[in-house]
Amino acid sequence: MITRDELEPTVSRRAFLRGGAGAALALSLGPRRTDAASKKVVMSQSGGAFQKMWQTKIIEPFQEKTGAQVIQVSGNMSAHAVQLRANKSNPPFDVFLGFGTDFVGLLRDGYLQPLSEDKVPSIKDVHTKFKEQWKGHASYFDYSSIGIAYNTEAIKTPPASWREFLERAGAGEFGKRVFFNNLPSAVRGPEVMTMIARVLAGDPTKVDVAFEAVKKLKPYVVKYITSLNDPVTLLLSKEGTIGPGWDGRTFIAHDESGGKVNWIRPKEGVATGAPVIGVVKGGNEEWAYKLVDYALGAEAQKAFCEAMFYGAVNAKVQYSGKLGERIPKAADVIVSNEEFLAANIGQWIERWNREIAS
Repeated sequence: MITRDELEPTVSRRAFLRGGAGAALALSLGPRRTDAASKKVVMSQSGGAFQKMWQTKIIEPFQEKTGAQVIQVSGNMSAHAVQLRANKSNPPFDVFLGFGTDFVGLLRDGYLQPLSEDKVPSIKDVHTKFKEQWKGHASYFDYSSIGIAYNTEAIKTPPASWREFLERAGAGEFGKRVFFNNLPSAVRGPEVMTMIARVLAGDPTKVDVAFEAVKKLKPYVVKYITSLNDPVTLLLSKEGTIGPGWDGRTFIAHDESGGKVNWIRPKEGVATGAPVIGVVKGGNEEWAYKLVDYALGAEAQKAFCEAMFYGAVNAKVQYSGKLGERIPKAADVIVSNEEFLAANIGQWIERWNREIAS
């Protein structure tokens, strides 16, 4: 099992692309020709502990079983999407793993092959909510859950719901020790905002309501987090004592710290964020299908998700030990509409910078 320190921070995909690095990366690897008889599969990856676990829990067993060779190309996920778009006739990847908001455009513009059951038998075992919005062409690979993380020494009676958290934090009960997701960073800010809209307005598209709620938190926010590790770091130092946080990272910190931090599954449900996986049209499709089928299968899902403390999208996975109690079930997970996020994230960031970050 990985430790908290191995979970590396993420980079803002918008900041990366604004700086022009995305375009540079898109041209850096050059063209790649696919030999139809080859067993080599090239896939995009993010890096860090996630990539390491893909290597040990999925790729190495897959290679041993099939004799295939899988190459992971690490980097910014949105930059990988730019690279794929720049080389549609000669794709640099056979399997694409990336942000859902980027998959919206890739699906619309014909970059993905269907994940039919004859090519990917394990797709039938993926819970419907993790694949339905991809119209048969992709699936979430796993899911991490965003609930409320808190310091148990500082907060003896934690909130039981998102609504209670917002009300108590906005009233100043927790002091200037609240943290919240920075919307422009790749820390699932849009997913949390649409969850708040769902809770307060009964409609995840009513994001104006979420902005008003977050404005009330502003005097009490010690930090708008920009890294997936920020919540645990703030909680252990007591610089921050409560805010949205990830289940797996918080549980790892809970066990390592002797219970100084903990995680709540709000009664309205948990927000979620996850990478999406698909087969690229025009790549080494035969072996890309085989890899995606294995990665979505129960064996690989169980091995990877138990190591990372993530939820498995394959409904047949039975977690070991207390993980079964800790990881939210699919029924408790609220999956965002990625098309709605992709269409609105730009204007939300502009509003965030005007009204929240200023």
